[in-house]
Amino acid sequence: MTTMLLTTILSVAGASMLAAQQRDPQAAKSPFVGIWSADLSQSKLDPKMPIKGADVTISVTGNVITLANSVVMPNGDTIQERETLRADGTETAATNPLTTGMAHVANWVGSHVLALITKKGNQNIALITYEVSTDGQTLTTRTSGVVEQVVVFKRRE
Repeated sequence: MTTMLLTTILSVAGASMLAAQQRDPQAAKSPFVGIWSADLSQSKLDPKMPIKGADVTISVTGNVITLANSVVMPNGDTIQERETLRADGTETAATNPLTTGMAHVANWVGSHVLALITKKGNQNIALITYEVSTDGQTLTTRTSGVVEQVVVFKRRE
């Protein structure tokens, strides 16, 4: 009787945890979390936006994502950007001074893909997908819109 009760309790607890993870695919540690460095030899950059290097640090808490970018321009200048957004389909005003007047709409597409639309008014400026490989070591960003490019990042941490 005690074993059956314990089995029932554990089964219900396991089902509840599974249901919670299915409702929130980022409930467990997100594969996006970490520091990533661009591998430009594997990337296809837009000629309008040449760069010499880039790093991105990503943090995820539930559906809140923070992207902190450091981009090295061809002249050696470094541009630091930081953006916080929600991945629940809610339009979020851009917080980065370089994107003033813009808004982001993001959504998870499973546990390893984040889709982000950047808008200015009613006009879509960019669609960016962030995809982490199944082994968790590669992050690929695909951008279309004003800029057309694919940037491949390797996990540093």
